[in-house]
Amino acid sequence: MTERTRIVLVVDDTPANLAVLLGMLGDEGYEVIAAENAEEALEILEEELPDIILLDVMMPGMDGYTLCRHLKQQQRLAEIPVIFITAKSGTQDVVEGFAAGAVDYVAKPFQRPEVLARVRNHIRLHEALVELERLNKLALDASPLTGLPGNNTIAKAVEDAISSKADVAVIYCDLDNFKAFNDRYGFCAGDDVIQFSARILKESLERQREAADGGSDGFLGHIGGDDFVLILPSSWAEPFGAEVVRRYDTEVVSFYNDEDRARGHIVAKDRQGVLREFPFVGVTMAGVYLRQRSLEHFLQVASVCAEVKKLGKSVQGSVLVFDRREGPFGAPGDPSCKEGA
Repeated sequence: MTERTRIVLVVDDTPANLAVLLGMLGDEGYEVIAAENAEEALEILEEELPDIILLDVMMPGMDGYTLCRHLKQQQRLAEIPVIFITAKSGTQDVVEGFAAGAVDYVAKPFQRPEVLARVRNHIRLHEALVELERLNKLALDASPLTGLPGNNTIAKAVEDAISSKADVAVIYCDLDNFKAFNDRYGFCAGDDVIQFSARILKESLERQREAADGGSDGFLGHIGGDDFVLILPSSWAEPFGAEVVRRYDTEVVSFYNDEDRARGHIVAKDRQGVLREFPFVGVTMAGVYLRQRSLEHFLQVASVCAEVKKLGKSVQGSVLVFDRREGPFGAPGDPSCKEGA
């Protein structure tokens, strides 16, 4: 994948300084935005979020220290690293710069290699800290049984896919006849089936990524219990579902004893306490193509998939079902059922 171009905002009231910084940073491949005073910088920041800000101290109107303190009070802007580049290089000046929230301080006249090294290192450090925070949140939200992202991360991933207008499918997965299996074999065996389900979904997703020769990794989350959510490119959806159906119904039989495998079902009590025959555990996958429906938030996606899942539950064995309607949420018409076998 092509690496994203980093954006640098340079704020300095001296045109010569701006020209030098814009030239050296542009030559290194950065996208550089210039502002000649604090007010102009704030206007730019209303529309653009740079990766780093190079800030002069002595400017007419709001000075650099005041601007930096203002940025650090704004939730949207507070994490952007700020480097002061200024002729005010006394000890007290440097201390005041760090107290205002800057990450570094470069004295004028500056040297090109020094400025470039500091910009590069602070962008890398900031990105590493952002990624560490993301991983920490993911770990706190993850399912303890499967290690997969949990509810909060799933909701954010779906919301991000909606807002980016990505050409993706969202698929909800739910196990069939799972309670009967738990009642027959116990909760430890049930946990083994959930972990097996997570592995099948993950490996099938990886197979689609390999077939597409890279690109998107897709997303797999575990809501809890026997429910999973996937987000994957639309072109992967049906081949992914077909592979899951084939593998799941072939491999899940290994969790049953010889007697149950021989007769092709188990005998267990239903929710009313009546003994009856239950087929083997299967997986119902219910999905929606986001570009096909005008869905505005996570709960609408969940509602559509829950509706479509009812169709899948009427099919014996593992199945892939997609909402085939088009248009806004709540549009008339019933979704059609498409088996993934």
